[in-house]
Amino acid sequence: MQVARQALRAGFAGQANVRLIGISMQEMTHRISHELDLLAYEHHDNCINCGYKFKEADTAHLGYDVNGSPQYVCDSCSYLLVETAVRYYFSPNPYDKPNNDSVLWRYMDFTKYVNMLDSSCLFFSRSDLFDDKFEGAKGLVKNIEKWNEHYISFFKEAIKNPPKGYTCDKTTDEVNQEANDLLEQMKSGGINQRKRAFINCWHENEFESEAMWHLYSNYLENAIAIKSTYKKLYESLGKNTAVQIGKVKYIDFTKYYAGINDCFWYKRKSFEHEREVRAITYCDKNFTNGKLIECNLNMLINTVVISPYAKNWFTDLVKNVTTKYGYTFSVLQSNLIDEPFY
Repeated sequence: MQVARQALRAGFAGQANVRLIGISMQEMTHRISHELDLLAYEHHDNCINCGYKFKEADTAHLGYDVNGSPQYVCDSCSYLLVETAVRYYFSPNPYDKPNNDSVLWRYMDFTKYVNMLDSSCLFFSRSDLFDDKFEGAKGLVKNIEKWNEHYISFFKEAIKNPPKGYTCDKTTDEVNQEANDLLEQMKSGGINQRKRAFINCWHENEFESEAMWHLYSNYLENAIAIKSTYKKLYESLGKNTAVQIGKVKYIDFTKYYAGINDCFWYKRKSFEHEREVRAITYCDKNFTNGKLIECNLNMLINTVVISPYAKNWFTDLVKNVTTKYGYTFSVLQSNLIDEPFY
């Protein structure tokens, strides 16, 4: 659930370390309904009552008002809750959401298109099987010492300064050893996380892209592109809060790191031309190549566009196959075949 992920990302567990001054603290019930989870996902950045824009380390309160309606509110509006389901330190999403009407394209081979029609699902690839070896990377190996030093220092401070009500009776050597153990666990977790992250990639662009045809189809004459929008993608997946959808950020890894919770939302500057919007979900189950997630294709697909390199018979084939699977979305020829005059 989105709420659980947000609490984990904010480093909040149970009821420890809640720093609220002058606020009557209700005991958390941890009763998270689908409606509450969805509310927190869709209004992540703002209090739904007063519109306050959350800042890093603010406290977000999730619960229910006197009428049983779900609420996602700030400190000032927490009085509205007669039941507090959970509260946690707010942390901004590591990605930006596209506008609802942002145009998204997914370029693929015909076989993948048929598989999508047959399964009524979108395929999410396992991240460690991508060609880009930087998927899920935190930084460059040559800069790892600075990364290690930062987290060793962070872990030491956390061990020596436990939450209120706890004391640290460890020796300096024990603190150092535990900090190093935590660093190794974090590194191991990062490697394993690449097998747990499943990604479905889209290209954000108002117009069709010549470059994307070449990059994301193995056989250009038998390729198609799906045209959709961010809103259609989100709704066609059933507003599934276990699937996060956002824009990839492109950084210079020689100067910056990707955070622990941000690493699948950052790519190298050399990929900036992709203008990627990706949907990501995480799963502990072992999938060989990836996983299928059910999708309402009638809701998702606005238009199917045929490769500009395709023969006329291929257009007819795509139309016939689409109809045989019971779908009625339009199948159009690429605009890139239009002839110029001089």
